[in-house]
Amino acid sequence: MDKYSERWLSCYPARQHKRRLAVLERFADVVGQEPAELLEQARRGQSEGRDPEEVEDALRKYYKSLIEAKRAPSTAAQWYAVVRSYFTRNYVSLHRFPRDIGVTGPVYPTGDVLSQKQVRRMVQTRNSKRDQLVIAFLAQSGQRIGVLTAMKRNMIREKRWKGHSYGLVEVGPNLENPKGQNVNKYQVHYQFVIGKDTMKLIHQVRSKGGWLINVSLRQMNRIVGEAAEEVGAQQPIETKLSGRYLHRVHPHVFRKYWKRQMKAGGAKDRDLLDFLMAHKLPYGGAYDAFPDEDLLKAYRRAERKLEVL
Repeated sequence: MDKYSERWLSCYPARQHKRRLAVLERFADVVGQEPAELLEQARRGQSEGRDPEEVEDALRKYYKSLIEAKRAPSTAAQWYAVVRSYFTRNYVSLHRFPRDIGVTGPVYPTGDVLSQKQVRRMVQTRNSKRDQLVIAFLAQSGQRIGVLTAMKRNMIREKRWKGHSYGLVEVGPNLENPKGQNVNKYQVHYQFVIGKDTMKLIHQVRSKGGWLINVSLRQMNRIVGEAAEEVGAQQPIETKLSGRYLHRVHPHVFRKYWKRQMKAGGAKDRDLLDFLMAHKLPYGGAYDAFPDEDLLKAYRRAERKLEVL
């Protein structure tokens, strides 16, 4: 038994070891590669700032094989979770596949939760301008949900281009919400861009006390969840197990949506996208400030993929 298996099994009761090792052996037979080799590749990639795509592809292949073999969705989910834990317990950061428990067919990456058409319809279903602004801001800025609760109007610098107004926001290491909590997760200095559709809605929404919008985290979750249900993007939770893996549309989903849409629109500079999203660089690097024009140029290149109005 290798050191990775020992670390993995040490987290579970001894009576489960034989069964877990058997599942891991079946995984190796399906993907045609030893799990330890995959794990070492993934860890080397992470140290260089790359996503562990080879592991995610292998897990996706394994899950598909279970579905094709007519395994019950709950069994496929359990076996998938066993193999996934081998990698996560050995410090490989993975997305939460599979997302289609109970549905035969391909397994999709986390970012493939929403389409642009669905996001547009989510905005259109909201009667309140405030609710429209919540969805538009999250979809067009790629920010964490807490950032919106801490946004003040005086943080936005308006930039005009071809008759449209865009917003540039500079965030320091400390960004406090009305409760005095710092919502800048990694305490890094960064900037982000607000799209023209979001800026239109900002001018239509009244604010109190200088805050951009008066809405709690719970209210934002409710707004997004209800809008997703109305457009048919929210899958129902049938069991506790399936709820762990289904497409559940919540505010954080828009970060993955935004990054995917930016890349699809041609903004593929990874460092720039990480800067706009306030990601902590995994390889210990430091953020470099990007000129305003570079940020706006990248955003404008992809803005057709981010339009919501």
